[in-house]
Amino acid sequence: MSDDYLPLMRAAEYIGVSRVKLGQLVKEGAIPYVTSPLDKRVKLFKLGDLDQLKNAPRQRDRSEL
Repeated sequence: MSDDYLPLMRAAEYIGVSRVKLGQLVKEGAIPYVTSPLDKRVKLFKLGDLDQLKNAPRQRDRSEL
């Protein structure tokens, strides 16, 4: 696993979702993050965690049923 980290905007682009969606995933506990030691407002996401989320099978919304 990689120890590289991406900030929220780059992490959202990396997995192909909006920053709002990534924020929702954080609130749901679907992906862990750490705060930057230089700026406590910045969330950093481990590249390995992003890869797991990116490659996970997607769940369908009720609207798709």
